[in-house]
Formats: sequence, structure tokens, C-alpha cells
Amino acid sequence: MAILKPDKTMTFGGVTVNEFLLTKHNPRNIAMPSVSMEGKIIGVTIHNTSWISVAKGTTPAEQYTRATYNGNMNDVRVHYYVDHTCAWQNLPLDLSGWHAADGSGNGNRKTIAIECIMSSAYNENDRKSEDNAARLAAALLKQYGLGIECLFTHTHWLNVKDGRKGDVDTLNTMRNSYKMCPLYILPHWAAFKAKVQEYLTEGQIYRVRTSWDNVKSQTGAFKNLKNAKKSCKAGYSVFDENGTSVFTVEKTYKKCDKITLRNAVLYASSTAMSGVKKSGTFYLYDGVEVNGRYRITTKSAFCGKNPIGQYVTGWVDKKDI
Repeated sequence: MAILKPDKTMTFGGVTVNEFLLTKHNPRNIAMPSVSMEGKIIGVTIHNTSWISVAKGTTPAEQYTRATYNGNMNDVRVHYYVDHTCAWQNLPLDLSGWHAADGSGNGNRKTIAIECIMSSAYNENDRKSEDNAARLAAALLKQYGLGIECLFTHTHWLNVKDGRKGDVDTLNTMRNSYKMCPLYILPHWAAFKAKVQEYLTEGQIYRVRTSWDNVKSQTGAFKNLKNAKKSCKAGYSVFDENGTSVFTVEKTYKKCDKITLRNAVLYASSTAMSGVKKSGTFYLYDGVEVNGRYRITTKSAFCGKNPIGQYVTGWVDKKDI
């Protein structure tokens, strides 16, 4: 069969996307999904499918699309196939796919599927395919007003189907005996996710401050998140344009550090639920954090001295220091 001709070619998220919707092109009457995702989309699901060699003048993404068109992809129906040069869109974004192996679960019924065409070699073509998939995923998340927490793996939905519990990334990467997918991306999922996050937030201004409300503490404003992170020092955070902290360098403390408390709660122990309000200048007794709290004393000469009960004034939350 001749190489397919897209109905439309566009650039989306920096990726060349060739639109060839199987809802419009289905002369062989292959089975198609029919459930609408209009107003229901909760995220993007990433898959891997194996690299294939193709004839001159085409790409792996076109050939996978053509294989689906011909009825040779069994019951797999995805929204996008992505390779090292472009993406081919097979389904409209408001139509569910068949890709997550979770039947009528949220994977199939509420997420957009991207099949990233790669190999285990992780060569230049593989890295370009992965980068295109990251750019496309970021553009889709941005289009639907979704954050990085809405980026899923195929394996995530298998673990949900099996009744496993955990946060998104735990389920994204937790081993599943049925299938580990995206096979070639999962070994470095955190790096892939970071790349999607970077593309998702391109164009924003990132501000480095101690807190969003403390404008005077700002040490810089950056277009590049990586540069903002490099500039961020202990006790500061990087904030996006919405005032949300996207990166923090925790301030570290040591024995005898001088601290100032302003109407902070002073506790009798590291686990006490209530205490009394205190303000003033104190010192960290030993600089050891326990349950998010530090022991304090009233004079630097008392730091580390025994008996503890005689010299420790109480415990304060790290956030109040």
C-alpha cells in the first residue's frame, strides 16, 4: 500500500504533527473506540513501541499508522505515534483510545495516548523520539490545563487495575508482571518527567525568594528553570508565575545556631500536639532534627550541656525557625 498522506500537518509543542484520523479513514472497517472523552481528560499516558526500519520517504510513525489503517495492529488504538522526526495523530483528542489494557478504566477512557517509537539501544534516533514525546506530552498537558502529576505510564493503569495503592509515580514505576511500559523510558522515568516539566513551563518567569509573599527577598528572575535552580541557595525556593514553589533548597541547621522566633509554638517534646507561643532569640541545643523539630536553649553556652532537662527550653517546628 502507498505511503499515507496526512490531511493536515501542523507544529504542536515544537513537534511536527501529521493528522490522519482513523475516524475519517477506515475503508477496511477496523474496530474503533466510540466513547467520548469530551470534558473528561485527566492526563497523558506514555507508551513505548519498538523501532522499525522503513522505506525511504516515510517514517516509523507513518508506518505504524498505516499498519493500524490496514488492520494489522490488532485492537491497539492510540492518539499519537511519535518517532525521531514527527508524530502521526490517529484519533481525535475527544475520543477514547484502546491502549491501557484497563478496559473501561481511566487509562483508556480519560487519557491521551502517546506511543513513543524507540529501541533498547537508546541511540540518537531513540533520544530524538523520546524528546519529541516529551514535547508533545507537555503541549497536551498545557492545552488541558493539567500539571506534571497528570503524566502517566501504561504500567500505572495496570497497577490501578490490579488494585495496587500508591502515589502517581509509585504506580507509574511499580513492577507489574503483565507488562512494564514504556519499556525503554521507565529505567529513567524521573529524567523523562523532568524533561516534560521543563517543556511544560517554558516561557514562564521563575523567581527565587524565601517565600512568595516576601518580594524583597528576591535574588533573581529567570526564564530558564535550570538557571533558577542553580541560583537558588539554602533557605530559598523557586516560584512559578502563580506563586507555586517548584524547587526548594532546604536550609540546614547546626548546633548553637542563633535563631529568632516570632510567636512560634514551643513544644515539650518532638511529638507533643500542643504548646505555648514564644518569641525571642534562642539557640539550637544540638542541631538534630527529630520529627521536623529542633530543641532550643536560651544561651549559646547551654548548647549540648547536660542534664538535657536543665538546659533545653523546648522544641520548635523547623518551619518556625
